[in-house]
Amino acid sequence: MNIIETSALAHSTIQSIYNEWDLILRDPPYQRNGEVWSLEKKQLLIDSIINRYDIPKIYFHKYSRAEAKKRKKEYAIIDGRQRLESIVKFIEGSFPLSEYFEYFEDPKVRAAGMTYNELAQKYPKIKSRFDAFSLPIITVQTDDIELIEDMFSRLNEAVPLNSAEKRRAIGGDLVKAIDAVSCHDFFQKKVRFNDKRLQKKEVAVRLLYVAHNLREDKIIDTKKPFLDSFTKDFKNGNTKYVKNLKDEVERLLDNITPIFLDRDVLLQAQASIVIYAFVFSMLQRKSLTHKFTRSKLDKFNKLRLDNRSKAELDISKANFDLLEFDRLSQQGTNDANSIRERWRILCSWLSSQR
Repeated sequence: MNIIETSALAHSTIQSIYNEWDLILRDPPYQRNGEVWSLEKKQLLIDSIINRYDIPKIYFHKYSRAEAKKRKKEYAIIDGRQRLESIVKFIEGSFPLSEYFEYFEDPKVRAAGMTYNELAQKYPKIKSRFDAFSLPIITVQTDDIELIEDMFSRLNEAVPLNSAEKRRAIGGDLVKAIDAVSCHDFFQKKVRFNDKRLQKKEVAVRLLYVAHNLREDKIIDTKKPFLDSFTKDFKNGNTKYVKNLKDEVERLLDNITPIFLDRDVLLQAQASIVIYAFVFSMLQRKSLTHKFTRSKLDKFNKLRLDNRSKAELDISKANFDLLEFDRLSQQGTNDANSIRERWRILCSWLSSQR
């Protein structure tokens, strides 16, 4: 089937969907990460449902019988994950109604701040009204996953996706490699930034892209258009090469992971990871990996900060390389020249240490 067929989902009450929650895949490859919504936005959705406001359509990919049996799932969420997860979390008691909640049909109701269970005890009719609310779910049937990915991207045009989220919708071998690298222990345990908007995947694709270009001794900008083209160019037809590239980056991360602390302050800036990873690789080629230690990296950063203060008092007494590293770390971090210079400065400084 190379076309999309759509239809409204029958029996789409909140209670029905909650009962079948385990049969719904929430994170297909084209989805954005969950938990992006604020508490206030979740509470507003629940308020809207109880007060019978219309809510935007939700789209499910309906699997074929064979695919459903294989996956043990009936559907995958194309669009509406945040809404559905908010509803489920409200039912499971993760958050209450807003303290400003008002029940429009009866102003005497005092349900503000109540949880789902408290609502069931004090106002069972309102709880039943919530459970019986029919969600506007449209099912989509097609065997062509690219059509689903395209549909997801189109549906989200009005809600800007970031670069990593858009890239994930491309799918293919390179996206699978990005997913694998971003699941490495280095990203799960060592980095200090969160992953609510796929930040770890954004760093992972940069590592893969730099490793790819270094095979030809090139350093190229790691800006969005280049990363997007890289993802599309290696979507299909280069499975073995992409696997080798992924293995190479994972080996590099294997080597540097033990050097850093869990949730290390040295790894709170995404831009620093490409620098650290490939400076280690440069030192490795010179048999100088013993120079790459956390204490030396920490010392370098402290010297850089001290040098910045020194330059403010008397720039003639400051170290130019450290000033340049400082400047390049704050602007144009994805420029090829910035990457090259920061590599040179840090590698040279580490090589000189005893």
